[in-house]
Amino acid sequence: MAKKDSFSIRQVIELTGLSEFTLRGWETRYKAFKPKRSSTGRRIYSLEDIQKARLLQALLDKGYKIGNIAKLELTDLEKILPQQEAATATPTPPDRLRTFINELLDLAHLFKWDDISDRLQKKRRSLKPDAFVTTVLTPLAGQMGSLVAANQLSVGQEHILSAFIKEQLILVQTDSKKKKSKSRIVMTTPDGDLHDMGIAFASCLSRLEGLQTLFLGPSTPKKDLSETCLRYQATHLLLSSTVSEKEGAKESLFSYINFLDRNLPAEIEFLLAGRNTNQMELKLKRKVTGFLSMQQFQDYLKELP
Repeated sequence: MAKKDSFSIRQVIELTGLSEFTLRGWETRYKAFKPKRSSTGRRIYSLEDIQKARLLQALLDKGYKIGNIAKLELTDLEKILPQQEAATATPTPPDRLRTFINELLDLAHLFKWDDISDRLQKKRRSLKPDAFVTTVLTPLAGQMGSLVAANQLSVGQEHILSAFIKEQLILVQTDSKKKKSKSRIVMTTPDGDLHDMGIAFASCLSRLEGLQTLFLGPSTPKKDLSETCLRYQATHLLLSSTVSEKEGAKESLFSYINFLDRNLPAEIEFLLAGRNTNQMELKLKRKVTGFLSMQQFQDYLKELP
């Protein structure tokens, strides 16, 4: 399989989790990237640009200023922070599980879906539920997304493999021990955002921690979501947003969240995830917690009553 070494800005967004606004700002204002241009004038980014973007975001999370690090070469950034630490959204699995995940992706390329199902079933039974989710399913989904963005896996293959992953997320919850919790979390995506893989993982991890969780699926209208939170007596609301208005969302995320803020009790904490939430600055009447990775979310869950 040929290694892809050129990417559109949309592919860079998918592979890094950064917004187009952020990428263009780093490029035009801070000269972080120097993409080539296609014959039609479109920006063409390299694999090194993607690696640099991930490293820049990881360093910003640690308190560095973009103006101080944007012009550094990739090798200089790697000296400050190992590249593996930058991939916060997709944890690096142990070597033996990395091999297992690569074998699954090879089977997906060969359309051997029954073999994939059988191997996932066996691996689920051999690992603890939370370990299976974080060291197998999460990196598998991340690598699947990268291959689709690089045109090395078809959308049809992605849909089938996603169905297997979601099936395992359901099955793994039956293997866990139940415990009582005072927290009640409602999870969804804004109206028009049909990408539900992230909240499917979040819902599974929440239930594995014994938290009372209501997973609504994707694309919930704001009025319906407000009523559901009230009737469910939610203590937390998790919103994952990866689609802008231009990409299909019914309204801006800012407008959607502000409606919920006005119509829900201040005691309900808002939890925000997804690439559209990374650069948001909100002034709400309640506590708001944002997450840049699934690991951050899992650590947060462990602290809830």
